[in-house]
Amino acid sequence: MVKAFIKHVLGVDSGHRGIYGETGGYYGTVEQQGRLTLHLHLLLYIKGALPPQEIRNRLMTRGSEFEQALIAYLEAVHVGEFHNGDLATITILGELKVNPQVPKDTNSAYWNPTLTMPVPPPGRCKDKKCSGCKLCIQRGNWWSNFWETTDDLMVKSNVKSQGAKGCLNKDGVCTARFPREVFPESIVDYSDGSLNVKKLESEINNVTPMLTYCLRCNTDVTSLLSGTAIKAIVAYISDYVSKASLKSYQVFSSMYDVL
Repeated sequence: MVKAFIKHVLGVDSGHRGIYGETGGYYGTVEQQGRLTLHLHLLLYIKGALPPQEIRNRLMTRGSEFEQALIAYLEAVHVGEFHNGDLATITILGELKVNPQVPKDTNSAYWNPTLTMPVPPPGRCKDKKCSGCKLCIQRGNWWSNFWETTDDLMVKSNVKSQGAKGCLNKDGVCTARFPREVFPESIVDYSDGSLNVKKLESEINNVTPMLTYCLRCNTDVTSLLSGTAIKAIVAYISDYVSKASLKSYQVFSSMYDVL
């Protein structure tokens, strides 16, 4: 399953670009959890991406084309909010779908999206001057369903559970670092080139909507714009690779794959 994800979604050895662009390399590990679900941690390198310090240097030039293009890319590939409303709105819409008091004809076709497979999009209309053929209408309906389903998946899988076991440390601080800081728009600090990408919801991870629609589970997608952050993630992933529960042959296999 993970190999299929790396090949078809990330575009590795597939002959096409991945969901984030052309993949230059990756480093990650996957473990099987108690319920036989897979838990993947992966660091993805985009081919042709600039070093973090050079990105910061370029961002220090106020209003540059580079800044606009980078923000447009980052806002396109991962988001920190829902598409059709805020958390409260999406939660209510989800409850209405499964509420037995709602008239049967309004919720009889509802299936929990975490228990279903994604529906592929219909073909693309090739007529550039088309004003709304049957195929275009079908594709428009698919996109509407895509965003509705993605919002539903996010509210079911990505919202931080309050009061969960192990959530708070001895000082009463959330160990998962929630609530997260929100930003109404992407902001660059021109003094050092640091960038905070737009995020409207404090109780969810940043996600890639298309990834959420395909995988139908909790995901966390983050852009690493500093060397320190990249080193921390490499150490974090390596810690999983070297877990005592792994057999020696698994460790050597992982080392071989990386090197």
